[in-house]
Amino acid sequence: MPRSIFPALAGILALCALGSLQAGAGKAKDVPKGAEKAVAAVREAFPKADIDEAVEPKGFGGSGGKGAPLYWTVRFHTGEKKQELSVTPEGDIIRLPVPIEAKELPKAVADALAKAARDEAIKSAEKNEMRATLKYVALDKARVQHYAVDVSKDGKTTRFVVSPDGKSAKATDIRPEKKADKPAKELDIPVKAGKAVAAIKALFPDAVVKQITHEVFDGGTGELEILTYEIEFVTKGTEREMVASPEGVIPHLWAPAKDLPKAVTEALDKAAPGAKVESARAFEIRASLRFGALETPKVYYTVEAEKNGASRTLKFKADGEPIRAFEFPKK
Repeated sequence: MPRSIFPALAGILALCALGSLQAGAGKAKDVPKGAEKAVAAVREAFPKADIDEAVEPKGFGGSGGKGAPLYWTVRFHTGEKKQELSVTPEGDIIRLPVPIEAKELPKAVADALAKAARDEAIKSAEKNEMRATLKYVALDKARVQHYAVDVSKDGKTTRFVVSPDGKSAKATDIRPEKKADKPAKELDIPVKAGKAVAAIKALFPDAVVKQITHEVFDGGTGELEILTYEIEFVTKGTEREMVASPEGVIPHLWAPAKDLPKAVTEALDKAAPGAKVESARAFEIRASLRFGALETPKVYYTVEAEKNGASRTLKFKADGEPIRAFEFPKK
């Protein structure tokens, strides 16, 4: 079963994508550092528009002042109509909605709409292009989150988890590795998981895959997006588990640490004076979660229908299939 880590993403994107508001032109604000490409993308898509501001989103997508946000909210206006778009720092518009007339809907969508809203008035329609999706993007250089160092003293081995700056050094339990026999046959690898498995086998050439699950999110297009594959495998008599993206990017892993930073060794000297370092590993962050451009935009349509003063929004794939919010199984 797929597991979701972003079940509400579709709703978030719907709120931060495009909205028509009643207001006049406001004074344009300076473009914040890092938002230049996002603003340029909006200017290219809407050459007659005036840019009002570019801001980091609050909550999901924002960096909290600690780096680059997942996207910028670019607000602009054309005449009296105000709009806003979510655009990545690289200049990719995440979702581009284009207002259309109901008569411009594809036949498959028009037929599906006729069945779904037989006696309702059509107030508006939009063609939506999802141009980017969440994915793990490799960092230029791996970042160590913490070290796990096994030290021995007086015949006893202790494991310390130490921060790179040495300000935190805590003793923790040493959990035994899970031993396992090499499976007689490897799991049949799904084609879509091929790059993820290949990335792990590049690190563990003798790995034999036992099981593959995946984590997904609902981007609102009617298709669940796979964020990572969780791969269980056996290597050198030990059962392990790692994750990798469909593109073959490994977000994080434990790697041997040959040379410990001075701050780490000094922290160990204080925490366990006179102890000998037996082994050390570094938990490396090798990728960050970003919105990446899709090779081909995913198109879907939204229609606002009204009856007796009550309105509702219907969504359809390009082939006319209705789009409903995916309900993930409750644990």
